[in-house]
Amino acid sequence: MAPSLDGESRDQVRLGQLEQLQMLLNRAYLNVDFYRRRMDRLGLQPEDIATFEDFRRFPFTTSGDLAAHYPYGLFAVPLKSVVRLKITHSRDGSPVVVGFTRRDIQLWQNLMARLYTQLGVTDRDIVQVAYNYSLFPGAFTFNHAAEQIGATLAPSAMTSATLQLKIMQDFRSTVLATTPSFAVHILSTLKAARNGRIGQVKSDLRLLLLGPEPVPDETRKLLHDGLQAEVHGLYGVSEMIEPGIAGECRAGSGYHLAEEHFLAEIVHPVSGQPVPAGQEGELVITTLAAEAYPLIRYRTGDVTVLRETPCACGRGGARLGEILRRTDDRLSIRGIPCYPAQIGNILRGLDPSISDFRLLVHRRFGLGDHLDILVARADGRRLAADSRGADLDQMRSTLRRVLGFGARLQIVAAADLPAPGLIEKTVFLDT
Repeated sequence: MAPSLDGESRDQVRLGQLEQLQMLLNRAYLNVDFYRRRMDRLGLQPEDIATFEDFRRFPFTTSGDLAAHYPYGLFAVPLKSVVRLKITHSRDGSPVVVGFTRRDIQLWQNLMARLYTQLGVTDRDIVQVAYNYSLFPGAFTFNHAAEQIGATLAPSAMTSATLQLKIMQDFRSTVLATTPSFAVHILSTLKAARNGRIGQVKSDLRLLLLGPEPVPDETRKLLHDGLQAEVHGLYGVSEMIEPGIAGECRAGSGYHLAEEHFLAEIVHPVSGQPVPAGQEGELVITTLAAEAYPLIRYRTGDVTVLRETPCACGRGGARLGEILRRTDDRLSIRGIPCYPAQIGNILRGLDPSISDFRLLVHRRFGLGDHLDILVARADGRRLAADSRGADLDQMRSTLRRVLGFGARLQIVAAADLPAPGLIEKTVFLDT
């Protein structure tokens, strides 16, 4: 693992990144047909990239590119060198497979251990990890990194909130790692169990480590006040190392970026041109050290700000701001990402007569809490009375199985579909 660039001047950091970048481009040119063809079309050789301005001639990599080369078209190593595979989805719901070598896995684990350490987690802590491991494989890294630094691990997966609270109190957990949505659910369960008298509940919890979805300010305050613990977030990209790209320190003034492994750019979401320092734009990341699945100028779809001023904690290096919004229509329901196009493909695969639909996302504390789906069929046709219940149940069960969460489904006339737009705390999304 390359040494951290914290403490280096910005010129030294950029020089180190440029050296890493040139090695990455050589690996990609030699081993990934997709990138070699791109460079050949541009008349570029890896050695031609001598500056970051040169590098900006390189086209962006998109979610669609990843899906188009499913399953192994973007791998830079033979499959026998890959020790872990992770499946995710592109923005239209098409599958994407990400691979990791043994070295990639160790890098992933080391970066997570660094994030633990910068939040003061030590071998005296008891770390309770409450994630759905099948939907968020990055949860395994929370486990391995906790063990690496010598902390006591209490993996609780997605057991009920009531059991989470019992584990938290019986094991005397000091750190809880989970999604913001599930943390809110745990707090709600605690309030109900104690009739709102949270102050009477003894807890050793001192830190909530939340991801992969953003943590709105109102959620932070709710959890901090309710659980009397520090609340900090992590940042990851499902098509890369997740978590580990960046994470907050105890100063809470941004997400420290692992710059020796990731090159970050902020570009205008429409033009793709760099924006002035300190202005918001779309985050574009290049993996400088990934062996199996290198990504060059990957458009994450996350809008944020890159800060290069020193942090209040005393560390230098670049930090990401909060994720302000998406450039696409990705949703997050109880911490699980999905896309309207993905849902539409599922629905129309089950019933080709579906002509239109709307997604109604209900939010609490800034988080997607549950999803309603309103479906219209061609010519206003209704489901047959004798099969209506079974057909709706099949749609609901298929959506739950594919998406990982339940949704309420209703067949309505096309004229009764709401217009797109924002209404109170419910978001209406057109297809």
